[in-house]
Amino acid sequence: MTRKKSPGKSVAGIALSAAFALAAMPLSAAGTAFRVAAAQVDITPKNGTPMAGFYKFRAVDGVMDPIYAKSIVVEQNGEHAVMVVLDLCFTTRPMVTAARKAIEEQCGIAGDRVMISATHTHSGPQLPRGSLMDDITKVTTPPGMAYIKELPALIAQSVSEAKAKLKPAKPAAAIGKADGISFNRRVLRNGSKEAIWLPLKIDPAIERPAGPIDPDVGVLVFQGHADGAEPIAAWLNFAMHPVSVDAGLKISADYPGVFTRLVRERHGPGMIAVFANGCCGNLGHGDYLSGKKRSTLELGTALADATTVAWPNLKSLKTTVPRVRSAQVTLQRRTFSEADIARAKDIVSRMMTENLGTVTMAEAVCILETVGKQSMPLVAEVQVIAFSDELAIVALPGEIFVELGLALKKASPFKYTFIAELANGSIGYVPDRDAYPQGNYEVVSARCEAGSGEKLIEVALKLLNEMAKP
Repeated sequence: MTRKKSPGKSVAGIALSAAFALAAMPLSAAGTAFRVAAAQVDITPKNGTPMAGFYKFRAVDGVMDPIYAKSIVVEQNGEHAVMVVLDLCFTTRPMVTAARKAIEEQCGIAGDRVMISATHTHSGPQLPRGSLMDDITKVTTPPGMAYIKELPALIAQSVSEAKAKLKPAKPAAAIGKADGISFNRRVLRNGSKEAIWLPLKIDPAIERPAGPIDPDVGVLVFQGHADGAEPIAAWLNFAMHPVSVDAGLKISADYPGVFTRLVRERHGPGMIAVFANGCCGNLGHGDYLSGKKRSTLELGTALADATTVAWPNLKSLKTTVPRVRSAQVTLQRRTFSEADIARAKDIVSRMMTENLGTVTMAEAVCILETVGKQSMPLVAEVQVIAFSDELAIVALPGEIFVELGLALKKASPFKYTFIAELANGSIGYVPDRDAYPQGNYEVVSARCEAGSGEKLIEVALKLLNEMAKP
């Protein structure tokens, strides 16, 4: 694994729109400036490292494009908040705990003030999950364990490099729109209550999406205070599975890599552009209306275009001392019959030699993992970061259905509410309550019982309302 520091500032730079006129440098009551910095460190694995995203063993064999740990650090009056995004399929609680500990030791920033999420690229390395998936993906072999051993220190390095560069900054936010590139990947047929998963084409006369999408592109930009300074960082937010790239056994950041590269090229080559995935548990790029297959480049470009359109509408945020709150939520695991368990054991015994289909394999793995951990509490962290009375970032611990994310945004007391899923650990798929009777992939993959997603949103709203109070 190589290490790569954040890019140097462009000499030429790119002029920002005149509409991006921001207020004067925000000061606290004590006169301390609001400061920001960002950095990225290469976390690309070596060849032979087990890959994530599928129910089988795949070993890395090359790099299509590198992957990073990207960190944005904000600070005022000595209080910090950190947003880290990893070009990985998911995060795990042990990895987050180890990274937070390393950040505390190296940077002097309390671990509970750090948010660590994943973009959800399916062309990245696997992390140990303490489950049957470890055996299936062979992540506990030496190459896999070597990767996870180095990762927390590299995450801490990205935070340390950012903290060392803190300087006065002015945040601004806007909401862009990207219609027509994301689709609810669950479909219902008239007269049926069972969901169809990942259809290639549907007949609109008899079939319809089982739920909505979220077209919002959240844009949060940290502008340097000096006149004409290019942006320090951009935190970008959209909800859609990154499974578009045809990378085979090569490492790739998928469309988030294209998206962030283009935003950086257009709006400030020296800045760090970070992508955090929203509630995309049931959202993908498969266009079953036209049957068109959009490339990774097309998807990333469409999101960059939406960001460029939104850029002149960036509104300056009045800052506060960074606030961070979190809550540990205990959820109920699903239960299964003896017949379910017996069938799952039979399927798993044949998975290594037979291709039994993704849904069948996912259900069997979920059943055996859930039963094996039935005596262990299913604990998930919900976290909120705010450094303005207008904007908050919520971290949710899994692949969250879009209905839950939309409900959270609608009820939030903040003008701008951005959501980072697969954050601070992952409990897998988290459907909304209505989806459970519909079955199919995301539901049979869920470790938590119906109503768990609504409980997470309830806790998130409680934290948001507490933070919004004067």
